[in-house]
Amino acid sequence: MRLSVQLYTLRDQLSYDVPGTLRQVRGIGLEWVEFAGGYGKSASEWRTMLDGEGLKVSGSHIGISAIENEFDQVVEDCKILDNEFVVVPWVAEKDYEGGWDAFGHRLEAAAAKLKDQGLQLAYHNHAFEFTRGSNGRLGLETLYDSTAPDLVKSELDVAWVQIGGGDPAAWIERLKGRIPLIHLKDYNPDMTPQWQPGGEGVVDWNAVLAAAKNVGVEFGAIELDESPGDPVEAVRSSYRFFSGRGLR
Repeated sequence: MRLSVQLYTLRDQLSYDVPGTLRQVRGIGLEWVEFAGGYGKSASEWRTMLDGEGLKVSGSHIGISAIENEFDQVVEDCKILDNEFVVVPWVAEKDYEGGWDAFGHRLEAAAAKLKDQGLQLAYHNHAFEFTRGSNGRLGLETLYDSTAPDLVKSELDVAWVQIGGGDPAAWIERLKGRIPLIHLKDYNPDMTPQWQPGGEGVVDWNAVLAAAKNVGVEFGAIELDESPGDPVEAVRSSYRFFSGRGLR
């Protein structure tokens, strides 16, 4: 599993200095980044800056509405960035109020169009997918059981799984064959903010990393929704922890 960083973690730094932030990312030792927004830069501008620092793109978070309504632009940007994975990062309640199976079919339709363009769609969970529906099943269960594994992939956020009451390692195993990406996110519910650098929270990383290796996860993206201190240092600390476990 290769290490990446979700750039949302560094959103404050990126808001005023994109090239300098990318230089810091590369200086940490990371070679891959995951997108969440463009910060006013075009895909071509990003490609130039990434190439300048020797960085590559492991995935991009793009809302379902943008995928559906700005499809050609999404595809063009992904191809400019040499990005294979289009990740739906979050959905509003109105998107799944008709049932997670119905929303899953919506994802399938988008995924089929992306697949025709050589791209893969993945869904990134939070904790609300672990609420049981009228069928008595978890939303995330219904979503994946009602969709084709070759179309709707997963970017499992291990911290949100655990916050939702699930077992992250068990979910990774359950999604074998459709989980190319995970979020390497740690947390401690007794801390403020609860998000912590890797290895400093309550996630069982021995179990998570063993499961990820077993099912062949391609990328693990470091992410902190909020950092307890300087975000760059939080990413650096996480990188040291995960690279110490043999991830690169």
